[in-house]
Amino acid sequence: MLAQSRRLPAPTGSGTGLDRTGDGGSRSKGRVSWWTYDGPLMVVFTGGATSSAPDLVLPVRLPQGAGRLPYLVHYLADPTRWHKIDLVRRADPGVRGGWRYEAHLMILGAGYACPRARERRAHAAGLERRGGMDGNVSNLAVVSAPATWPEPAATEPGGLTAKGRGPDGPTMGRTARTSDSAKPATSVEPRGVTGTRLRLTDTERAAAARARAKAKGRKKALDRSRRAANPTRYQPSPRQAERARRRAERGLPAKTISLPGGPRQASAGGIPRQAYRTDTLSRGYRKVRARLSAEAAGQSEARRARAAHLAANIVATHGAHLVVEDCDISTWHRLWGRACAAFTPGMLITALARECAAAGGALLRASTTHTAMSQHCLCGARVAKSLADRVHTCPACGLSGDRDLVSAALASCVTLADPADPQTARVDYQRARALTTVFPQGLQEALTESTVISPAPTPPVGTGQTAAFSEPCRPRRYRTGTASARRSSGMGDTPTPDETTTASSGRGPRRTDVITNRTIPIRDGS
Repeated sequence: MLAQSRRLPAPTGSGTGLDRTGDGGSRSKGRVSWWTYDGPLMVVFTGGATSSAPDLVLPVRLPQGAGRLPYLVHYLADPTRWHKIDLVRRADPGVRGGWRYEAHLMILGAGYACPRARERRAHAAGLERRGGMDGNVSNLAVVSAPATWPEPAATEPGGLTAKGRGPDGPTMGRTARTSDSAKPATSVEPRGVTGTRLRLTDTERAAAARARAKAKGRKKALDRSRRAANPTRYQPSPRQAERARRRAERGLPAKTISLPGGPRQASAGGIPRQAYRTDTLSRGYRKVRARLSAEAAGQSEARRARAAHLAANIVATHGAHLVVEDCDISTWHRLWGRACAAFTPGMLITALARECAAAGGALLRASTTHTAMSQHCLCGARVAKSLADRVHTCPACGLSGDRDLVSAALASCVTLADPADPQTARVDYQRARALTTVFPQGLQEALTESTVISPAPTPPVGTGQTAAFSEPCRPRRYRTGTASARRSSGMGDTPTPDETTTASSGRGPRRTDVITNRTIPIRDGS
């Protein structure tokens, strides 16, 4: 089914030699009916039963690659579910002519889900957990806890009471230790409260910086090409104007400015005198523009795939019932556009909503009018914080933790009278206080750092961050096929021959061998 030649042959017996109606009448005598056609897969566009124009018959190349057969069987095996076919043309600078033609088939049914995804969603649907999320410009925090748990004993081992207090006061700032033999029979699972914090890794930041630099260079090339093709529609730059003035004062002939660097020729109101759509565009301009557009589309597709991957992991860990603050992310983009474009919080939340719905749950939105989760503690006390304050410290109960994780823990305790109305959201502080008594150790760990192991490589030790998604660094390629030597030999504790020796060292001039990394004294005649 997937064995197709590089160049598909022209369809045989197409055009007027095929019967469009299949009724076998006088008009269709001697013609083959499309309804009985059983050859290779093709897309046929006809003008109708009464049209005399020939049919447009296009051979279809099926998607190639490993794992594509289940997709094709899901969509093509049952013709009764076929609804319509759209012929789509999209720009692709990698093909001849710059356009790629695709046939998009729409079916009356659900999309394809691989067996692993169905198993993962079934597992997430069986998790009896309630989770909360706190998303901002550069990170996403998720905290979840069991929906129900056994009532804690009056006095727990290790000196903890039912209120989560020991002899020395609150235990939220320390670790409660209990031996395995002393645990009560009705104890909850060790990972009762779990937290996940997603941030961009250093690799992702470097990749985003490279992409921005590359796009900036291509945009500059587009601007230069447009100016060179339409020099009369732009003003000269101040430097070019000053040079023309000096030449005129000296009586020299004026030079033609082939690439003006000034603004567009415009009226007093700032409106361009000639519309941009009337500009002359070179062939190179069109190629660079198509290449830039294709790369931007590829980056968007990569971000969507990353969001779907992260959403699947979060729902599989925290369950399919999540609550997030109802925020206007478009405002974030106006204030912090570059950070939002790199982390894409809106795309992540949309992917989480889609994954929760596929797993049988829902992602509910809670209004900040009556909740103000970033300004409250789990005990119910109000703790005012500015955007610069990233650590939550409650003076009432002593709870300390990451600001975003504390807000996510409060979001897991939100209840809505009407799930479709975010204004009906209220924080259940009785459940929030119960989290501090039932899961003292696990809650403190979840509010301090991420407690879920991410499949991506971990960031440097001590940062307390969880890698959201890692893109392997592309090896640098050289035209000669060989890699250059290291340009940095590291830090040396002794001066090089070009440096002077301080009087306090008392060891004489020395140098560092960049090959063996050893310190060698400098002798006369060396």
